[in-house]
Amino acid sequence: MGTALVGLASAAVGFIEKSFSATQVCINYAEGPPNGPPLLLLHGLSRDWRSFSVLLPELSHHFHVFALDLRGHGRTDRVADSYRIAEFAQDVTEFVRARFPLGAAIFGHSLGAMVTMNVAASGKCPVKAIILGDTMITPENFCRSLYAPLFRQLYELLRHTQSHAMLAAGMGKILIPVPGLNEPVRIEELPGNTSEALAEWARCALQTDPDGAFEDWAPHKTLPRISCPTLLLQGNPELDAMLSDDDVKLALRLLPNARRIQFPLLGHALFMQQPKPVLDTVIKFLSSVAN
Repeated sequence: MGTALVGLASAAVGFIEKSFSATQVCINYAEGPPNGPPLLLLHGLSRDWRSFSVLLPELSHHFHVFALDLRGHGRTDRVADSYRIAEFAQDVTEFVRARFPLGAAIFGHSLGAMVTMNVAASGKCPVKAIILGDTMITPENFCRSLYAPLFRQLYELLRHTQSHAMLAAGMGKILIPVPGLNEPVRIEELPGNTSEALAEWARCALQTDPDGAFEDWAPHKTLPRISCPTLLLQGNPELDAMLSDDDVKLALRLLPNARRIQFPLLGHALFMQQPKPVLDTVIKFLSSVAN
């Protein structure tokens, strides 16, 4: 149920952007060289496939990598009022069924991890293993994280800003609480949030239209239906990571075949901050489940 058309060469060496026609949207994705079993990458909210750029060179030595733009993100089509987790997952399911009849591993970050869980739980396509990068398990714990005020302020900016430069500047001025400090700090003052990083985030955010993405999320129903090997990547909640210890405990209880790796020096961005520890963990996990 789809076609792949060769598109523009990407900035990532050896990766080519292509398109896939799903039922509701035309999906933009980047494909690497066929150097191993298939690995599908799903990005987070207000990002696109290029958020994985720092991982692509090494991953492509071990896997046949496909990195998608989710609906309403990057160069993938927008659709009116159709941004629930199940709808993101339906697009991905169609892609997996068309491209990987024998199954694929999926690595999702943030929103992409929620979509990954839904795809794996549905049983509508073959999924070999999943990796869940610092994602939301329960809305209640998300509301207590540092990311809740960030997203509220980001959406307010997006409603009133269409200029790339103005959005990047405004994002840098967003105030978020930091554990151990009496006063909130600006995003631009946090490690890794350079002007270049904020400009890239603004570019992605302006191409995003995912209203209502979390409305149908039901972890207690979804997680027990996931039977494939699962790896949880947890950053440090004190460094803005989203996945709380309580959510990890719940996930490990509900997921039949899961393990957790902690990254105490990394926040929500994980591999965008330090790619090597995440790369080593991902490659080791996928190698172990392949044997």
